[in-house]
Amino acid sequence: MGDFRPIPSAAAQAIDNLLDGCAAVQRDQHVVILAAVDGLYGGVNVVDETAITWVQQGVQARGAHATVMWVDLPVRRTVIWPDIPTRETVWRIPAPVKSVMRGADLLISHVLDFSTEEELKEWPDLLAETKVHFVRNMATTAGLLSTAWARTPHEYVSELRLRTADLIHAGARWELTNPNGTHLEGTVGPATSNWGSYTAPRGRRGSFPEGIYPAINPVGMQGELVFDRMLPVWARDIGVPPSFDRPVTVTIRDNHIVKFEGGTEARTLEAFYVELAKVLGEDHGYEMRAPHGGIHPAARIRPVLCPDDEYREFLHSFHPSSIHLHLGNHRYNDDFPYCLHAAPELRGSTLKVDGKVLHDGDRLGVMDHPSVTAMAARYPDRPAGDAERWI
Repeated sequence: MGDFRPIPSAAAQAIDNLLDGCAAVQRDQHVVILAAVDGLYGGVNVVDETAITWVQQGVQARGAHATVMWVDLPVRRTVIWPDIPTRETVWRIPAPVKSVMRGADLLISHVLDFSTEEELKEWPDLLAETKVHFVRNMATTAGLLSTAWARTPHEYVSELRLRTADLIHAGARWELTNPNGTHLEGTVGPATSNWGSYTAPRGRRGSFPEGIYPAINPVGMQGELVFDRMLPVWARDIGVPPSFDRPVTVTIRDNHIVKFEGGTEARTLEAFYVELAKVLGEDHGYEMRAPHGGIHPAARIRPVLCPDDEYREFLHSFHPSSIHLHLGNHRYNDDFPYCLHAAPELRGSTLKVDGKVLHDGDRLGVMDHPSVTAMAARYPDRPAGDAERWI
């Protein structure tokens, strides 16, 4: 067979889902496919050459022009503090990437470090400048493209997002509880997205597979947040493990952290936020934001299909069993170079808005909504309403 590797039918279904359902690739478009070299050898930007080849072939089969760019990212320290970098001293997007984006109609990225949420502010700024249509493909390996997660119809998961967002209304009361002792509540503020609506279309930026709904803008958040895990990107940046040895308890008053309690991880977080407050100011450094959670019912990945523990943990955050919040607000200091996403993870919580259930343990409240069940009925041979049975 030489170097030829046939594409399994499951992965072919996922490629169609990505290129037709999400990216909407059109004939004669110039499509740039990005991947990072470090991810081939155990780096954080997990990827394999087979997945990139399959995406390239799929783009070409649709009559579009595919350019694959393998990016060698700058080497930098893992933990970002003390001496938190500024926009002048932080690592930069490589110049060749900027150049190719300016000539592209569509950018499909497989680079974890090129995120509009978890990494550099330079990336969303660059997307806004170039106005390129951007899709972040998180199914970055052949194994991940073969999962039920990647094969679940994109429009079905989008329907789950929209119907969940329908439940979020400014002025309503919200409440988040977890058996671990977490109890937070407050009022829903106006949507803070660029479109000013919790149900606004995704526009020219999207993720594949879909994962979350727009975050609640909390007003007057009060209570206790107890957590023993954090999204891996910012856990790494802060210098704590994704899974803690001992739970951390955060006391919150009027949307702000007033106390950290716990073991080693609590002390590390407390010290980090002292340094962060020097950069963002006390008010924004300790600000609590954005309770929201996962919507994808098949976002549980078997280790054989994704051996990287941290990346698998990141992907699990898109399952309905997962809710997270953001600690700190980066938006009021242009010189702070990161899209701060220090996000405690809760699993198995209940989240209600105006008494209506968004999450109940590992299930979305809208799973039985008529439009959701009707959409699932259109895909009897794909993971959808019964996604858990396909994992």
